[in-house]
Amino acid sequence: MPFVKEGKILPRTYAQISNNITDFVWIEQSGRLVACVGLKDCQEDGMGEIYALAVSEKVQNQGISVELLNKVMQKAFADNFSKVFALSKHNAEWFLKQGFVKMEISELPKKRQDLFDHQRNSSVFFKDIL
Repeated sequence: MPFVKEGKILPRTYAQISNNITDFVWIEQSGRLVACVGLKDCQEDGMGEIYALAVSEKVQNQGISVELLNKVMQKAFADNFSKVFALSKHNAEWFLKQGFVKMEISELPKKRQDLFDHQRNSSVFFKDIL
């Protein structure tokens, strides 16, 4: 089963999807999936990582990404996270508009710092759970 990231299809096995399905919240319109995002428990300092945020091109610029962010923040609250973070190469302005603060790699949970892809050169954004 494929997963699309930055316009590239990345293969995912059924086991990979099954093991991570509870991380995700999504939005459907007329029975079709139009947006999804994952929230992974970093198991460190009450932090969660927002990942794999995707919105169908057909519904972009309609407020779906903000609605999706609200849903994942509700999940973060329900899961008792104190803070979430996201890594992004492209959407710095969007994250800042949504109340995230740009931070340094050194502020990520230690395990996540070890996995950080320096060649990708993503920006790091944090947001407190209210």
